[in-house]
Amino acid sequence: MDPERGTLVRTNHFLTPTPAAQEKTWLYQPDSGRRHDLIRYRLTLNTPTGPDELVALLRSGAGEAPLTCVPDMSLPQGERWATLATVILEPAARTARVLDGTPVDTGTRPWRRLTA
Repeated sequence: MDPERGTLVRTNHFLTPTPAAQEKTWLYQPDSGRRHDLIRYRLTLNTPTGPDELVALLRSGAGEAPLTCVPDMSLPQGERWATLATVILEPAARTARVLDGTPVDTGTRPWRRLTA
């Protein structure tokens, strides 16, 4: 896999031919390709200089692929998918930052910082 402007873009589908051949994207992650394409497109417009700027790219607007899951409360329990955490891993600094919520919650909730 090739990084996109220094960033490895990952969603929930295989990007190489061998594993992708057996994948059931239509069943398990029907919008994964759209999300992957949206992030790649955003990276062509803007190169983040740090993790906080990268997290800002993970917010979806109206009509865009949903980059995070916001529960639809009109659906029955068990079908109200939700993104529960946003995680920034910084291997060189040996740290992880965890936010209780989606990238939209940045600035409204505290990040937990873990150091190895």
